[in-house]
Formats: sequence, C-alpha cells, structure tokens
Amino acid sequence: KKEKIEKAITDEFTKNSFEQVSISNIIQRAQIPRGSFYQYFEDKKDAVQYIIQKFIISEHEKVWELLQETNGDIFETAIGVYDYMTNASELELVKHILEELRKSNTNVFEADIKFDKKKNIVKAVNKDILKIEKEDDLIYFFRIITDIIRPIAIETMSKRIEPEKGKKILERELEILKRGMKK
Repeated sequence: KKEKIEKAITDEFTKNSFEQVSISNIIQRAQIPRGSFYQYFEDKKDAVQYIIQKFIISEHEKVWELLQETNGDIFETAIGVYDYMTNASELELVKHILEELRKSNTNVFEADIKFDKKKNIVKAVNKDILKIEKEDDLIYFFRIITDIIRPIAIETMSKRIEPEKGKKILERELEILKRGMKK
C-alpha cells in the first residue's frame, strides 16, 4: 500500500506545483481510502519531506561510495556529492520539487539530518589529512561541509545558478576550508 501511495505522491509532485498538489488527487491516483494516506503522512508537506528524505538517504549512500573511491578525502567527496546532486537524472523529481518550493517560498527543511546518521560515514573519512583528532569534531566538520554543499546544490537544482558556476563557488569555499583544515 505504501508503494502505491509513494508512486501517487511522485506522480502528483511531478505534474503539479506545490500549491496544486492535493491529498485528494494523491489518494485518487493511489486508489486508496483517505485514511490510508494519513496512516503514513500528516499532510502534503510531510509527504514532500518524505520524498526529499529518500533523496537524502540516497545521497548518504553516494557519500559512502565516494569516500571509498577518494580514500576518505572529504574535500574530493564534497565535489563528487555536488556533481551527483546536480547531474543525476533520477533526481529530476527532487529538482522539480525544489523549484516549486522555491517559487512558493515553502520551507520543508525544518528538520535537519541528525548527527548520529553521519557517524558511520565519518568513519570512512581520512583523518590523517585533516587537523582534526576527535570524532565529534569530525562530525561537526562534516556538517559544515554539508552546509556548504546543500545551498549551492539547491540553487543549482532549482535553476537559480548554472551547474558550473555552482561548482566553482563550491570549489572556492572548499579551498578556503582546506587551507585551514588540511595538514
């Protein structure tokens, strides 16, 4: 049942602006009773947060993969994450949602990712190239990197800036961090 609802949510958000998306249309597409929608989601904002959360989970999987490929270089991984976020064709839905949210000035990013979800990822970071000794400090540094990538990627995905310009901005910001953090 949840898969039917997810598919209906995806279809609805693909074809409509945030304002036009309605729970009635979602339940009609999914061919489910209204109560079934509310079994999983509080409202349409909760549904869009779910779609974005799925994106974040796939992003975390990509981060893990990139850390393995770069031998734990968090700076090279950051560039790879930006490329992934702004170029992956399967992210068209997220790009569309972000554009619609920007147009409607709707914020669904109130709840941030919790630090403990990053603990496994930060274990793959090569600490030997950083001036960081404590794992907690590395977790916070990882958050700083994420906080740098996210707004640039969102601006790019919502078509406010071109991907190459976004990448140059990111590279510049990471270069400044490298000078202060890299051994």
